[in-house]
Amino acid sequence: MNPHKPLPVYIPINRRRFFSSMAAASAGFTLPGFLAEALTQSPIVTQGPYYPLADDIPLDKDNDLVQLGDSLTAATGVVTYVSGRVLDASGNPVKNALVECWHADHEGDYAYSTGTGRNPACDPNFAGFGQFITGSSGAFRFRTIKAGLYNGRTRHFHWGVTLPGRTTRSCTQTAWNETAYANDGTTWATQNSNDSVFAALSAAQKAAVFLNFAAVDGTTTGEVAANWDFVSGFTPVEPTYPAPGGFVVTGEAVAGPDGTVRFKLVIPAYANYCYEIYGNPTLADLEWQALPFSLTQTGSIDRNKFVATQEGSLSLYVDAAASKGFYKVSFRVPGENIGTP
Repeated sequence: MNPHKPLPVYIPINRRRFFSSMAAASAGFTLPGFLAEALTQSPIVTQGPYYPLADDIPLDKDNDLVQLGDSLTAATGVVTYVSGRVLDASGNPVKNALVECWHADHEGDYAYSTGTGRNPACDPNFAGFGQFITGSSGAFRFRTIKAGLYNGRTRHFHWGVTLPGRTTRSCTQTAWNETAYANDGTTWATQNSNDSVFAALSAAQKAAVFLNFAAVDGTTTGEVAANWDFVSGFTPVEPTYPAPGGFVVTGEAVAGPDGTVRFKLVIPAYANYCYEIYGNPTLADLEWQALPFSLTQTGSIDRNKFVATQEGSLSLYVDAAASKGFYKVSFRVPGENIGTP
């Protein structure tokens, strides 16, 4: 067995520590145009066959893939952080970019590879998919596990980035800048050099997506982290919403089911616009977390997006309280990517 290969571990979950750390992570991501002349546009590669179908995207689709829903059991694997920014071609940060991440579990199984709901072979504690919407710094951060290996591919993450004003996502993949070893310690047959997706890239493109992961300081559980910027060749165009005002919305406390409290968000809705809710417990730029919601005050929290069928006032209800009382309602214009491949 390779003595340098990280072993799979079960990591005690501390989502509060993860999300609170994201505000500090944004400190180095605030220089518009910084070193723009050195940027390499992120290569656009195949989306891959295992992006979850629209009906399969998990209710819990935030940027922590290690913990699924309210479960306290961690996914098996080496906890892995990827932090970075979405930038335009000039190196300026892109606000309100949708960043999606999905990949195989520790054993190489995707959560949504069967086309008929969640794959029963996948680790039941692994979310398999997550998303993030960027703030003014363009920064994002994900906590997940080291991707597993499967026949024909080296170790990799899938990424989809939808810029404001775009109707489709741009897809790329990142790899580990290291030799890939199977779980039994043997050298894997497919490495970065002969992987069918990465072999076609230029040397500069490979350098941009082969990430160097390092141990996280202060941890004793083998956690690793890497930084990576997605550089788009498109110019973001912030869409204009038909109604005036912003989309930071106050949540009104109302009675929920069985004596609970819910928070009611009211927005002006328009036909064929898609709406999502993000909670921001501390109002830090990096803490807009995707939240599931209900369309009724006491109904099931059963969705994370809603496409309006008509114009009018729309009420959305969430269980999660924002410490300052504010939520961000994200809208996607008619025809924009709403989760289908």
